[in-house]
Amino acid sequence: MPSHIALRGLPIENLKRKPFRTGALLAVVTILALTFFGGTMLTMNLNTGMTSMEKRLGADLMVVLQNTVQKAEALLTNGNPSTFYFTKDIADEVMQADGIAQATEQTYISSLAAACCAEKLQIIGYDPDTDFVIEPWVASQFEGPLEDGQMIAGANVNVSTDGTIELYGRSWPVVAQLANTGTSLDNSVFISQNTVPDMVAASAKVSKQVMSAEYAGKAVSTVMIKTQQGYEAQTVAENIKRLDSRFADLGYVYPGGITANTRTSLTALVTYLKIFVAVIWVMGVIVLLAVFASSVNERKREFASLRIMGATRGMLNAIILKESAIIGLIGGVIGVGAASLVIFPFSSLIGKQLQLPYLQASPVAVIGFIAVTIVCSTVIGIIGSLATMWRLGRPEAYLTLREGE
Repeated sequence: MPSHIALRGLPIENLKRKPFRTGALLAVVTILALTFFGGTMLTMNLNTGMTSMEKRLGADLMVVLQNTVQKAEALLTNGNPSTFYFTKDIADEVMQADGIAQATEQTYISSLAAACCAEKLQIIGYDPDTDFVIEPWVASQFEGPLEDGQMIAGANVNVSTDGTIELYGRSWPVVAQLANTGTSLDNSVFISQNTVPDMVAASAKVSKQVMSAEYAGKAVSTVMIKTQQGYEAQTVAENIKRLDSRFADLGYVYPGGITANTRTSLTALVTYLKIFVAVIWVMGVIVLLAVFASSVNERKREFASLRIMGATRGMLNAIILKESAIIGLIGGVIGVGAASLVIFPFSSLIGKQLQLPYLQASPVAVIGFIAVTIVCSTVIGIIGSLATMWRLGRPEAYLTLREGE
């Protein structure tokens, strides 16, 4: 112990001398900061992911085989990689329906577990000349034509140092890696439709062929459609059905409906998170007030002695405020740190478990909210000490001393 303690160092010494009380207060503030920061970051990341998903779903209608509708819907959110297809001649006829402003084809192939990833990849073949869904997103980070045999990698795909990805025993050059979207597109690679036959041939050499060789050059998994102004997606779907009786086996996916359902699920989850955080904070504030208030009785002698030695009420209040501010600051930092150890390293796992678009908020937003959380934790600590300050302000020093005897 120091032989002499200055008034400015008294708050820290007081906290050291009462480790149990200090630890209890720190635990409460830490839990408040952890729930506040963690809950709000989850909400922010889910909203960011939802916004990204809405931007990426540029089609009003997807035409697929009827028995693959659920697989197609899953690909728009966070589903498992899939392989399904019909033939290009059907796709060409579908595009003749009334009410179509733009149409493009995509082909989906599910890879084996690749050297670049812990899980299977979704391989997406698309036509850069007609595409209006992927190409605008790609164009923001890659200029120039996508040559045959080349790939564009999603954000979660690990590209080797030589700029390639190992798939089906062959190295494929990667010309660009896209920004994170918080959807299954982050675990996908994109190739031109002309590269699909090469991919099928490569799969046959090392494993079960992903599709019959006769379909490799004409396989289409979906026709993505943007409707003309004044046409509803459901109306265009009915127009397609009337083109040919064979189209009875086709199914239809409405990305707008998926977005609406996902938004509903997201809103419900966010509401529960807000209620949970609010309940924890109300309970925490009550506990803080109770702990600070109860500490008055055990500290009467301490504060009365300080008054007798010449300390003013303002000095006593300053000591209490500094103690509570220190507890709030340290608890806030610990709470933010603990939440960060879960939120940031396990971001992909959280998104996968929630089965909702999940995308990390921008660094500026994260840093800003870290500061807000620490400030709020400090303020809540100070608020908790107000009861102590109010009670100490009522009796005179000698009365306080006598009550403590």
